[in-house]
Amino acid sequence: MTPELVTIGRIVKPHGVHGEVAVDVLSDVPGRFDAGTEVHVGGRAATIASSRPHQGRMLLRFDHVTDRTSAELLRGRELTAPPVDLGDSDTFYVHELVGLPVRDDGDRLLGTVDALIELPSAAGYDLLEVAREDGTTWLLPAVDDLVEVEEDGAGSLLLRVRDLPDGLLDPTDAEVVRPDAGIEPGDEHSDGSPR
Repeated sequence: MTPELVTIGRIVKPHGVHGEVAVDVLSDVPGRFDAGTEVHVGGRAATIASSRPHQGRMLLRFDHVTDRTSAELLRGRELTAPPVDLGDSDTFYVHELVGLPVRDDGDRLLGTVDALIELPSAAGYDLLEVAREDGTTWLLPAVDDLVEVEEDGAGSLLLRVRDLPDGLLDPTDAEVVRPDAGIEPGDEHSDGSPR
């Protein structure tokens, strides 16, 4: 029986003329992209022949891909691999988070994790889409300072939101401060910017 595979990356485009591809990395498990590692590319088994970081992505070459034409055929394909036992690590796979209840510090139910929305790597975090009981959704930044996975009294996992920022659940609750607040007329430069 083949173990369930998890997505570890997505091929963005070919790089150069020797079969390398640029990959958006979706896993922080060490060694996932080392040369000699077997992965699946679009459902087909492949061995990573070489790997190197490049501008926030990984450049990979596979054993069966030797030119740009072959690499172009891989554009948009997902890289998958068997899950790794993360033990007591604070890292979770997306499928482990989807379906978890989301609660605030007061144990109020805020909804259930419905999906992960991947942001560009430059953002430094992704978003969790949280579905409320009334069918509406809201977005929760998946950052360590704001959320953590913990066990409830029965041993089930839940996502705890710490120090819920104003306006995160309901944007109408957010305090909007104009950038020119507190500037008196005449305190601007000739171009209108504050002094």
